[in-house]
Amino acid sequence: MRVKNVKTDIDYNMTKDFFRKRAQKYNNMNPYSVTMYQDNNPELVYKRNQFEKEKLIGYLNLDKNSKVLDLACGIGRWADATKAIVGSYLGVDFSEELISIARQRNNCSNVSFAVGSSVELDTLLKDSRLFNRVLIFGLFMYLNDRDVITTSCLVEKFCEPETIICIREPIGIDARLTVKNHFSDELQEIYNAVYRTRDQLIVLIKPAFLDKGFDIVKEDFLFNDVNLNNRKETAQYYFILKRKKH
Repeated sequence: MRVKNVKTDIDYNMTKDFFRKRAQKYNNMNPYSVTMYQDNNPELVYKRNQFEKEKLIGYLNLDKNSKVLDLACGIGRWADATKAIVGSYLGVDFSEELISIARQRNNCSNVSFAVGSSVELDTLLKDSRLFNRVLIFGLFMYLNDRDVITTSCLVEKFCEPETIICIREPIGIDARLTVKNHFSDELQEIYNAVYRTRDQLIVLIKPAFLDKGFDIVKEDFLFNDVNLNNRKETAQYYFILKRKKH
């Protein structure tokens, strides 16, 4: 079912089952397809991954003082990109299967992973460690509106006074689109996701970030090359949010 312009909740149990099955398709030759999809087009996966990292990593100003929190980290794609640069990296994902793969792929002393939902951050991060870099890539699309708000508020709670947040989400280009219990021919699985418009997403993150001292210093569509974006109704979009100590 495809629902346009109407708020409807998706079932997280269905999403968790979806990623359990995705993890079973993991292969070393095309590892990132687990969460980037395009199973039959490894070249596109490679190009998108390279382009995204080259595009966004410069905005993060990473160095050995960077303490990174990566939500919906999957198999640790961004751990691969940052572990040699940063002081510490923590990847969180609600899929035990994806985290298991991530741990097998990364055994660096400054890299760790945790299993849990983004709405459970205060339990997962009960040691009160704070972060100054936060990556939220492709998470909000799998959360209902109330949990986007909850997650954002919890993230802000664990941010240092000076923090950079990068949000990268597929958005609805012209309208909100909810894909609910929809069988994807491409993925050969039942799929659930919410594609909000840019303005709808801003409304949800505003209380936690924009009202708490963060400014949007950069935003744009991620892929300007039509060859890297093969969707008609959705497109990858990113925000760079920065808060400075006053």
